[in-house]
Amino acid sequence: MATNERVLLCNVCQNRHLNTSAEEYCPQCEEALCRDCRDHHKASKLLKSHQTISIENYQKLPSFIKEIKQNCEEHDCFLEFYCKSHDSLCCKLCSISAHKECTDIIFVEHFLTPSKGHQSVPLDNIEKVLKDLESNISTAIKDRRRNLTELREQKQVIVKNIKEKRQQILMLLDHLEEEVLEKASRMEKNNSQKIEEVIAKLNEEKKKVDEVQKDVESVKLFASNLQIFMGIKAFIESVSINEINVQKLYDNGSLNNVSLQFTFNEKLEAIIKEINTLGGMKMDSSEKHFSYSWKSDQSAQIYKSTSGPTSIEEIHVKLVQKINIGRNYLTGCAISEAGNMLFLQAHNNNLLTYCPNGELNSESCIIHEQTAIGYDLAVVDSQTVAVSSGGNHPTNIHFIDMNNAKLLKVNDLSDWCYGLSCHNGLLICCTHQNGIKLYDTSQKQNNIRILPSAPMDVDETYVTSNEKNIFHSNWRTNSVVCYNYNGQVQWTYSDSLLRKPYGITLDSYSNIYVAGSESNNVVVISKDGKQAKQLIGASDGIFNPRAVYFHKTKNVLLVANYHEVAFLFDVKCSKHSAD
Repeated sequence: MATNERVLLCNVCQNRHLNTSAEEYCPQCEEALCRDCRDHHKASKLLKSHQTISIENYQKLPSFIKEIKQNCEEHDCFLEFYCKSHDSLCCKLCSISAHKECTDIIFVEHFLTPSKGHQSVPLDNIEKVLKDLESNISTAIKDRRRNLTELREQKQVIVKNIKEKRQQILMLLDHLEEEVLEKASRMEKNNSQKIEEVIAKLNEEKKKVDEVQKDVESVKLFASNLQIFMGIKAFIESVSINEINVQKLYDNGSLNNVSLQFTFNEKLEAIIKEINTLGGMKMDSSEKHFSYSWKSDQSAQIYKSTSGPTSIEEIHVKLVQKINIGRNYLTGCAISEAGNMLFLQAHNNNLLTYCPNGELNSESCIIHEQTAIGYDLAVVDSQTVAVSSGGNHPTNIHFIDMNNAKLLKVNDLSDWCYGLSCHNGLLICCTHQNGIKLYDTSQKQNNIRILPSAPMDVDETYVTSNEKNIFHSNWRTNSVVCYNYNGQVQWTYSDSLLRKPYGITLDSYSNIYVAGSESNNVVVISKDGKQAKQLIGASDGIFNPRAVYFHKTKNVLLVANYHEVAFLFDVKCSKHSAD
């Protein structure tokens, strides 16, 4: 409806070539009404059920909500239904014609819960997410301001210590003091400026959150049910962008706690003539003083069911890149957030890193001792990968920075470890004759337990996990077994399609991808274990594959043959098109 945003005229009167100011608006008729036409509208038997709103309240609605059409263009009937299979609205005539074979159709009114005006569960959840965003941004701003104060206080302490030391070394200290204070001020200024920039970004995100909150409040109060229904997608997209932007600041280190530290030169007490520097200055930005808190159910969306495959038959791959590694015994692989590909050579103490373009970036030892460790990789977070030892000493799990291959820490497992998975700080290890072990890295003391019901002889086998289950591929039994965290078997998959399964990984919808070393393929299994198909085979270059890794953000699958080559595939889900 093309109307003036400042002064709306009655559409019914305009059809009679009259210009009368509108007082109310009918979303179902998509017409503005003057007082007389409104009275006729309410008196009509066919239209009296329509809920009108005042022009003043109508103007408060977001523009994209006002532009939503509520009648079917083909049949000119009210859009009452939503087809999940086609991701589209339909009227009653559409539902018995174009959508007569569809089984997943919902009534829009059933989706809404009008106990408190015009509300719906997803709309309420958007408000909760916005509240979380506002809270997290406010907390982050408060923490950055605290850090600013802390930096200034630390600088003051450093200045005081320097002045006290200055009295002991007389005139020479004047020059050295000037140098170190200039450096301290420069570092404090540079890092304070960076923090101010982060605060500015956070304030900008908070401003966006405030705007969306106002729009949500207006929609709750004044939008029609259908407008709410259709507007939810836009709100979800907007909120998702806010979430990504705010989380990105957390992940990229922008919220790391920056400390200004100073240490005196060890030679300060020696002869003054030997002093050429007052001390060392460094910034420690590795620690965070807070973490984000997401209390809302960010996944409770009506549209979520349409985003993932309803059947593994919808999953297809396309070759993106072939990586010629030229090395043997490849048993572990992973992909960093930067897109670098990591490969592990079994029992070679050797980690290979390849750039996104497939060129070798670095080759490094896991530890500097002469040893034959290494079997599998597990991504711990955006910067860290864990390496299992395999069947040689030391029996440790090594945590390595994916960006520079630097060894960050070592945890003694006191057991040989093969297949490795990490989920929410919980390491799951396939050990040598001691079953599948669960190791909580968040505990200061080793908190290790053995998964009940799993076989004890699981060396050289692989494991992966999600929130609810642990998936174990066992080449000895030619099977993939799904356990819950109490060790109860949920299902078992075994078929000649998959022979000698090794590497195993999950996509965003918990579909399982398994490398069949003897069947020379990668098989995808549905999360309930009831469906399976060969996704990639020998015709694609797959021969004796051992390692697989699915990057959930990039939606790519990395497959490494035991010898010499690896492949990167783009994973797609083909949707049923509308009739």
